[in-house]
Amino acid sequence: MQTAIVRRGAVAASAVSLALLLAACGGEDGTKDSKVDKAGGEGTKQSAPAKSQAELEKLIVAQTDLKGHSVKTPLPAELKDATTATVDKNECATLNEVLVIGAPGAEGALAARQTSRTPGSEPATGTSDEKAQAALEALKSASINLLTLGSYADADAAGKAMADLKKSAESCASGFTNTVTTEKTKFTKIAPGSYKGGDEALAYTVTAETGEGPVETEVVVVRKGTEIFSAHTVSMSGKAAQPLDILEAQLKKLG
Repeated sequence: MQTAIVRRGAVAASAVSLALLLAACGGEDGTKDSKVDKAGGEGTKQSAPAKSQAELEKLIVAQTDLKGHSVKTPLPAELKDATTATVDKNECATLNEVLVIGAPGAEGALAARQTSRTPGSEPATGTSDEKAQAALEALKSASINLLTLGSYADADAAGKAMADLKKSAESCASGFTNTVTTEKTKFTKIAPGSYKGGDEALAYTVTAETGEGPVETEVVVVRKGTEIFSAHTVSMSGKAAQPLDILEAQLKKLG
């Protein structure tokens, strides 16, 4: 049973494209080469960033900002496939941008971090089987987060990106299917959630079908001035919760 739970968590991370969110950061300086093609690839869009890639790297949360989390920077080479993402419904394109890249609209630069909450320590005593059981139990509460911070030309551009995301999510509440290279993911429900922070915020519980059954992801997108911060969270249990400590830390760092 516990092995299935661990496998389910791994499938969850794959299903919501957490491993793909930084794919568009393909240049040597880490800036995005192009936006994911919308609904089958009718072109790309670019925008001059309000803040540079280097500035975003200083502003996004780091290990010293988060207690109880392990923080690392994803490698662009590991994430390149997201630039091939397409959707089966045009109206879901902006929502899909958030699910596979992390930022809606025409952001000019993007920084990302992957975090995982450290499971409880292994018990000092007990048999090997008991220690293994305890480790598996700890993994049940483990969570994986993909965080992105994007910059926009001005506050109006960032605000429009948020408005477009809200409209896209409302239009796609009953779900849609995206394709990354040859792998399809079926999202069956986009349910609005609640989060208050920054200048404006949107939150969703996204349900995806996997071979292990339905998996829920918590997605929170926050605008602060000309920046948009997003957090995607999956749990090894298949049901995630908003990473409130991470969101608070990022908002504090943005000032």
